Amino acid sequence: MNNNLHKAVILGSLGVAVALLARDRENKNKKQVRRKRKMWVKDIYLKRKEQGLFNNLIKEMQLSDPVLFFNFARMNATSFERLLLLCGNYLTKHSPREAIPPSLRLMLTLRFLATGDSYPSLAYAFRVHPSTICNIVWETCHILWAVLSPTYLKPPSEEGWLKVTQDFYNLWQMPNTLGAMDGKHIRIRAPSNSGSRFYNYKKYFSTILFAVCDAKYNFIYVDIGSYGAQSDGGVFRKSSLGQKLLSGQLNLPIGCPLPNDPNNCTVPTFFIGDEAFPLLTNLLRPYSKREKRMPEDQLIFNYRLSRGRRVIENTFGIMVARFRIFLREIHAEPETVDAIVKAVVCLHNFIKSEKIDMYYNSSVVDRDTNGTIQPGSWRDMVSENTAFQSGTVRFGNRNAAKAAWKLRDYIKEYVNGVGGDLCPWQWDCIKRTE
Repeated sequence: MNNNLHKAVILGSLGVAVALLARDRENKNKKQVRRKRKMWVKDIYLKRKEQGLFNNLIKEMQLSDPVLFFNFARMNATSFERLLLLCGNYLTKHSPREAIPPSLRLMLTLRFLATGDSYPSLAYAFRVHPSTICNIVWETCHILWAVLSPTYLKPPSEEGWLKVTQDFYNLWQMPNTLGAMDGKHIRIRAPSNSGSRFYNYKKYFSTILFAVCDAKYNFIYVDIGSYGAQSDGGVFRKSSLGQKLLSGQLNLPIGCPLPNDPNNCTVPTFFIGDEAFPLLTNLLRPYSKREKRMPEDQLIFNYRLSRGRRVIENTFGIMVARFRIFLREIHAEPETVDAIVKAVVCLHNFIKSEKIDMYYNSSVVDRDTNGTIQPGSWRDMVSENTAFQSGTVRFGNRNAAKAAWKLRDYIKEYVNGVGGDLCPWQWDCIKRTE
């Protein structure tokens, strides 16, 4: 009886094993048999050359209407061809079927950055499948950063830094200034499995762009991708610029006396920022406005500092007004958002170097005429509810060393003394704002 039961158990086990093996083999055979495609490409995409936007309307604008071409691509036709010459080899693809040409890949990406249109919307216009557009945008943004950043976002040499300080003095009457810095929150869709890392204090998801610009609205340095929830000291101190600045590894020019300073004291060069930044010997911030009534000399210093610091705000404004992908929440993974921002920063510097009046002219930015601020036209194009938010980003603590306090006080005395001759209207301006 026991033997019969034992044999039955063995036979049952063998039967189950055979059934499992047969099922696995059947599943394997099913995987090997690929379902035939009904079509490789939909008919709508096969008519790309005949009816697509690139080979028809864009070619027409390129030949006969430069203004419309600029509105479409945010650069003129000559600059587009120059950019294509720089990136074309990296955008070229090889495929058994006819590959999408580099010029179309570049133009499609520029249009996406200029408008922020959805992939399906661009697919109908360019006759390219949305999934293909997604891949093209991702690849092209990385290529733009890799190709343009070594030339158009190259860290200045010591001579380059001196040129920046001279420009800040001539244009904004701020001596020894190496650049203006600030940070912005870029609103993004909630990343999957990210917890609260990207959730900032203003109660939306964001990544942070930290940037430094020169006196002529060009980016010098950017750090992209810090978590929106990151707080005191995180962004600035973890950025490569912050680490080099704090450790003294930047190739900065040595200090020099301030123009027309009777004391002829050597004053170090410095960056300027708002109250979110720490006060350092090479980074100045305004005096705190916690007191009900600030002394006049401190108000004068804050006014002069804000004149120079307004440059970074306008640099951000130009970029957002031209590349309107930042006017709405960006629906992409954080890595893709970082690639988009890097590409736009490089494109901003590239187009500025091309000296295209439609991209940048004096009416676009804020103008300070004897203390009266005339808002730039970019402010009419950028609303408060954009993906590019100006909420406070804290970059460091408030424990400044004595040397930093002394430097700021010395600059304060200078702009209230002989340096005040550069801005004779500053006292009237302070009285108007009291």
